[in-house]
Amino acid sequence: MASIISSGIGSGLDIAGIVQQLVAAEGQPVESRISQQEARATAKLSAFGSIKSSLADFRDKLEVMKDLDEFLSRRATSSNSEFFDVTAGSDALPASYSLDIVQLAQAQKLTSSAFTDSETVVGTGTLTLTIGTTSADIEITAENNTLAGIQEAINAAPDNPGVAATIVNADSGSYLILTAESTGAANGITVTQAGGDGGLSALEYDPGMGLTALTESIAAQDALIRIDGFEVGSDTNSFSGAIPGVAIDIYQQTSGSSETIRVENDVEAVRDLLDDFVESYNQLIDTFDSITNYDAETEVAAALVGDATIRSIRDQVRREMSNAVDNPNLPFSMLRDIGIEVQLDGSMKVNDDEVSDVLASEFTKVGQLFADTSSGFATRLYDLTDSFLDSDGIIEARTKGLTDTIDGLADDRTALSERLASLETRLLRQFNALDSLLAELSSTSSFLAQQLNNLPGYSNPGQSG
Repeated sequence: MASIISSGIGSGLDIAGIVQQLVAAEGQPVESRISQQEARATAKLSAFGSIKSSLADFRDKLEVMKDLDEFLSRRATSSNSEFFDVTAGSDALPASYSLDIVQLAQAQKLTSSAFTDSETVVGTGTLTLTIGTTSADIEITAENNTLAGIQEAINAAPDNPGVAATIVNADSGSYLILTAESTGAANGITVTQAGGDGGLSALEYDPGMGLTALTESIAAQDALIRIDGFEVGSDTNSFSGAIPGVAIDIYQQTSGSSETIRVENDVEAVRDLLDDFVESYNQLIDTFDSITNYDAETEVAAALVGDATIRSIRDQVRREMSNAVDNPNLPFSMLRDIGIEVQLDGSMKVNDDEVSDVLASEFTKVGQLFADTSSGFATRLYDLTDSFLDSDGIIEARTKGLTDTIDGLADDRTALSERLASLETRLLRQFNALDSLLAELSSTSSFLAQQLNNLPGYSNPGQSG
């Protein structure tokens, strides 16, 4: 049976408490150092996370502004959205146009004569469906020679040129209906047959060859509109390119009076972009300040006060903001020239009246100030911030370094715990050994005293004579 050692029996000392205090005294300085280093590294990591987030938001705003097509928004309006809708790209020029919708594009629809029902046998042979220059030969055999079988064979054909087959079961009988999947005059359907028992002739349609067993219920037709009196056709109900940069979708014919398309510079959208740009930049500056400031009153320093990496990023951003755009075709080269002013604290402010005036008179030029392919503000600033945020950039390098530091401190804490546990075991063993020795000495002392008391003539000094 293993012996049970009760600390302090021999000495009367609180051995467990003494050992705990000794272990705590040994570990406290190291634990305090690790905690302080961990707190500093964590605070720096959080600060880098804040600046990374602000830079990413700033870059997102710049990504739109560096694209001239996205920056120079144009707004197109329809005088009657029941008749047509219209959208404008950046290459659309401000103007107004009259619009007449003469006719809509249609997909051709062919209808067969009445059959008794969908299981009625039509015939066998090869049915050839053609749209434009694309054809499909569909074999009809005794296994699929009914109206329903032919419908299924047409729809399942892997090289179907774009014909949908349906059946309508009416009071007067069942009808096979063939509908072109695409609108436009060029997408008319022809149906011919060959071989077999000749029954498929009931489904032929090729007016040029005099074959009209099927009836054309809807003709293939192009859409036709007039823009300022000029006719424009399309095989769909959408028009692109008739007015450069403008797309038109038509829904119904106009009757009598013309409708109006109006294209304008979308000053409001561009102004929103400029406001977002300034707001995002100011947020970035606020973040720089919050992670690098020193409060003299409380004598508390922010996590990255004096940090060379952050100072370098901030200086580079500010330098790009103050560098002029090198484009001799622009009437201005600096942000202040269009009403965006730098304040004493480094933030920016939009002068509403000045920006509005510039956008009204130099709409395209404002876009080029930001989106010039080589030196525009948005172009340069996007490239700069993107380099900071790159996976190989300086922020990622610092973040990784701090993460490695925190992981290393966690390893140090684990090693300290193991060392202190070993120290506690060793001290307990030593103190318990001492306690056992004291217990033995106490027992020996008691034995000797007892033996002396038993000697003849021995007088115990503690007893009276």
